[in-house]
Amino acid sequence: MRRYFQWYFAMSAIIAVFVTGCSNVSDAYIERYVTAYKAVEVASAQEPADAPVATTLIDTNLPIGSDEEPPTTQPAGIVPGEAGKPVHWSKRRGPAYPGDFWRSFGRDAKELPATVWDDTKATFTDPWTLVAMGGAAAAGIALDATNMNGTVADHYTKNGSQLSKCGDMIGDVGGNPGTHFGIAGAMYFTSLATGDVKTYETSKALINALAVNGLTTLALKGIANNESPNGDSFGWPSGHTSSTFCLATVMHEAYGPKVGIPLFIFASFVGYERIDARNHDFNDVISGAIIGIAIGHIVMQNHQPRILGFDVIPWSDPARGAVGIALMKEF
Repeated sequence: MRRYFQWYFAMSAIIAVFVTGCSNVSDAYIERYVTAYKAVEVASAQEPADAPVATTLIDTNLPIGSDEEPPTTQPAGIVPGEAGKPVHWSKRRGPAYPGDFWRSFGRDAKELPATVWDDTKATFTDPWTLVAMGGAAAAGIALDATNMNGTVADHYTKNGSQLSKCGDMIGDVGGNPGTHFGIAGAMYFTSLATGDVKTYETSKALINALAVNGLTTLALKGIANNESPNGDSFGWPSGHTSSTFCLATVMHEAYGPKVGIPLFIFASFVGYERIDARNHDFNDVISGAIIGIAIGHIVMQNHQPRILGFDVIPWSDPARGAVGIALMKEF
């Protein structure tokens, strides 16, 4: 048991530190524009109604890659003129009280049920969820009907387990949903302490995605109520597999293939380990992977302001006295 906890904390710390360092220059650039745009809002709110528009604008044009910080008058998470009232979670990027760890944590804890419910509604009102659930069910039925499960079971009956005890432990602990929540929590608290907005937003999306995925998987297990190869109840779908693929999907969409591909490879290993250890049949793992990918993707989409695949970012033009939004896409 002690070794399991050592693996748990080591993996959580390593992945959290690795991901925290993956925020790229473009995200810092966007953050400067977010701060600049809010500074424009503050200045506009403080000017008399009959004041010329040009006098209320702040020069927020920054060259791409510039280290210059835009002017700011107060933290980005606070609504101007409302006595420190935080921006609603659906319109906020970053902590509610930047620089105040405990107040921000308290606010996030209070908002957690609402954000999880919002992601749950987004997941189950998205047509792709029905496609994914139908695909997972169809895959499970088809693999069972074609005796693929039996073929795999015969292989292990004749040859036994292929992985060592260490390999089994890595798959069991690394694929455990509790480990994934630990990674998300480590990312969240690290980003809250360091002010890393991208990691902060990713960690919140990951926590919600894992929660929705976990509840969905448990519900499907209860409905199917079939037996695992080891004799345990509630075999289909594999919770370890669905959770690991959910984690990999969120990380891939947040940080790209450099983070996503290794995690997808590890998720595949977890699925293999569940079969090798005879904790699950082949169709349990395939269906779990489909469910995890679908939920991870939909929750991430719900957390990102996009139009036709483009990121929505604040924009200002002091020369013309205009502010608005711009669409951006990285290639």
